[in-house]
Amino acid sequence: MRTKWEALSRLFPLGWPWSREVAGAAGALAGSALLAVCLFIYRLGSAVDDLYRQTGRHAWEQDLIPGALMPSYPQILGGALIFFAAAALALALLSIAHFLYHRQGARSDYLMRRLPQRWELARRCLGGSALLLACTALAAAILFGLFFICYLAFTPAGCLPPDVWAATGG
Repeated sequence: MRTKWEALSRLFPLGWPWSREVAGAAGALAGSALLAVCLFIYRLGSAVDDLYRQTGRHAWEQDLIPGALMPSYPQILGGALIFFAAAALALALLSIAHFLYHRQGARSDYLMRRLPQRWELARRCLGGSALLLACTALAAAILFGLFFICYLAFTPAGCLPPDVWAATGG
């Protein structure tokens, strides 16, 4: 009996260890998300701490610096999502490995071009990588939105810059 996950095998070359590839992509996605969250939390926490000055001997004795502004969102975000870009690049290059896999031995790429399903070779070389790439882009977009919500939620009232989306360096 085939499971619903085995339908994914149609997007990868025949004989290719597609389940390991999906598991590896999921691991890369989880690692990218974890690193992005850690980096963003560190940068956001440092920026919020810079808005306060110590008024007493204890860490909780702080006052908001008058006129202090939070850096813009792109400055806080920095390169937190760069790990997703690296994972996306690796997934894009994986389609080349899929094509080269078809060219080994009996050259099944030549046979697949003669099949009635004209796009079978393209689907098997690009389909799995495209699906995993879309999942990576979706995860990065969701984190981008969640990070922006956190940026707005943890910035003290009156400390948001006039242009939250201002370009860095600018």
